[in-house]
Amino acid sequence: MAGRVEGRIGGAVVGNDIRVSCEGGRLSGRFGGAVIGKDVDLTFDGAVLRGRWGGVWNGKDLHFTIRGTEGRGRMGGSVVGWDIALVQDGDRIAGRIGGAVSGADLRLTAGDGRLTGRICGSVFGKDCDLQVEGVPYLVAAALAAMVYYQMHLDSSNNTSSSSGGA
Repeated sequence: MAGRVEGRIGGAVVGNDIRVSCEGGRLSGRFGGAVIGKDVDLTFDGAVLRGRWGGVWNGKDLHFTIRGTEGRGRMGGSVVGWDIALVQDGDRIAGRIGGAVSGADLRLTAGDGRLTGRICGSVFGKDCDLQVEGVPYLVAAALAAMVYYQMHLDSSNNTSSSSGGA
């Protein structure tokens, strides 16, 4: 399987580009920028997407299993991480990442080589605009969720480090 997922999660100012290519079941690439970004190193065997983003020491894990039109898994780690549950119904992909309190809903449209929509609602959410070639839309949606999760982590880290005492 050869393919690619390219595009942007978030807006022009606060967002991350993603460029991932797929060759022989290996998905590799990068999201973010050339300097401040994360490498992607995943495998996909037709049913399970797994691997890491961000490197050996400071990276996060992704394990996502697809059964028919549903995908479930975990991003981050087994203790500190987010669950991911997605369902594809025709050209619609919907689901939830994270938990009931801390997390985000996904509402995406898949078709004609594009995956578009919103992650986390109309006010505080992020746009998703991806070109998808030769990769299942549920896999592309899991990649979008992965990027959103990392953006959430980065935002939480920046907020906590800037709120230090005087």
